[in-house]
Amino acid sequence: MKFKSLILQVLVVCLLPLSANAQKQVSIDWYGFVAAQSWINTHESVAGAEGFLYLYPTDRAQDPVDQHDQRAVPQGSWFGTMARLGFVLKGPEIFGAASRAKAELEFSGHSAPGSILYRHAFMALDWENSTLTLGQTWHPMNDLFPSTVGIAIGSPFNALNRSPQLRYEYFMGDDKKIKLTGAAIFQAGNPSIGPAGKTYNYARRSIVPMLYAGVDFTFGDFKVGGGLEYKRISPMIDLADNNKKYYENGLCGMIQAQYNKDKLAVKAKTLIGHDMSHLGICSGFGQVDHLDPGRIEYAPLAASSSWFQVQYGGALKGGIMCGYMSNWGAGKDLIPGTVSAVENGTIGNMWRVAPNLQYTVGNLNLGIEYELTTVAYANRDDLTGLPLINANGTVTDTHNVSNNRLLLSAMYAF
Repeated sequence: MKFKSLILQVLVVCLLPLSANAQKQVSIDWYGFVAAQSWINTHESVAGAEGFLYLYPTDRAQDPVDQHDQRAVPQGSWFGTMARLGFVLKGPEIFGAASRAKAELEFSGHSAPGSILYRHAFMALDWENSTLTLGQTWHPMNDLFPSTVGIAIGSPFNALNRSPQLRYEYFMGDDKKIKLTGAAIFQAGNPSIGPAGKTYNYARRSIVPMLYAGVDFTFGDFKVGGGLEYKRISPMIDLADNNKKYYENGLCGMIQAQYNKDKLAVKAKTLIGHDMSHLGICSGFGQVDHLDPGRIEYAPLAASSSWFQVQYGGALKGGIMCGYMSNWGAGKDLIPGTVSAVENGTIGNMWRVAPNLQYTVGNLNLGIEYELTTVAYANRDDLTGLPLINANGTVTDTHNVSNNRLLLSAMYAF
C-alpha cells in the first residue's frame, strides 16, 4: 500500500507545474474507475491481477489412487478491489498538429502490495488527415475487442497486448472513412515465449521491431478491417561460435468487423498466424529436427483464434461472446522437448461461451458474467508421463478440462 501511495504522490507532484499552467497552455482531463468484483471458479485456472484477468483452466492433476482431478477444486474471491487512474493532456500546436499525451496506471488486488500495471504512456500529434503516436499503447490488433464484464476483454481468444510503438495513421476521403495504419512495435510487458520463458530479450536481440500494416473501412453502421504483422526474434545466441544468432520469423494476420445500430452491437475477429504468444494466443515455436545435429533452425507453431459477440440494450445490456482457438502445428517435425509455447505446447484447442448482463446508472455499472471455458490438453504417456505431442507440434490425443466462472462486478467510473 505504501508503494501505491508513493506512486500517486509522485504523479501528482510531477503534474503540479502543468496544472498551474493548464489554462494557458495545457488542459488536463482525469479519468478512471474504482471496481469491486467477486468471482467463483470450479477449477484451478491461469489468471493475472489476482484473479481479475481470467484466461483458462489449468491441466488436470490426476490422483494416483482413484484418478480424480485434484485441481477441480472450487475457489472464490469476494469483493476484490481494483482501480484505474489516467489522464489526457491536450497541449499547444506543434509542427502544425494538435498535440496530446496520455498516461494510465492500474491497481488491483486486496493484498499488499497487490499489483500495479503500467498500461499506457504515449504522446501524439494530430494533423487534419493523419496521426503520429509514440509510446506505449494498445497493439493495432487490439483496435476491436468484445464488451465483457471481466477486464481480460476476451483474452486469450482476443489479442491482449500493449507495447511501445511508433505508429502512423492516415485517413482518406472527405469523410475519413478509410484508415491506413503502419507501425513499428517493440516488445516490453507482453513479450514472446522462448527457451528462457517470457522475456523481451529475444526481440531485443533481433534488433528488428515488429512491423504492422493495416487498413480499416467504415460503411455507415459497418466497420471492417484487417492487418498483417511481421515478427523476427532471436531465441538463442551461440557464444562459442562468435556470438552467432539464430532467428525465428513469423507472420500474423487479422480480420475484424463490427456493426452498431441503435441498441444492437455485433463484433467479430479472427487471428491466424505464427507464434502469437506475445498476443496471448496459445502458440510458440520449436527447433526443427534435422539429420545434421549441428544445424539449428526454428519453426513457428501456427494457430487460429476467433471470437464473436452480440450485445443488445441501452442502460440495461445483455450479450454473449463465443471464442474458439486451435493449434495448427509447425508444418515441420520438431525435436522433442524444444517447443517453447503457451502451456509448453500441450493445448490442442480451446473454446468459450460467455453470456453477460450489465446495467448502468449514472457513473455506476453493475455486471454479472458467466464463462464456460474448455481446453483440450494433451494426454500423457502411461510409462514416461510426458505429454503426447505430435512431431509437428500438433496435439490430437487429448482430454478436456473445463472451468465454470461466475463474476459479479460493481464499477464506479469517472
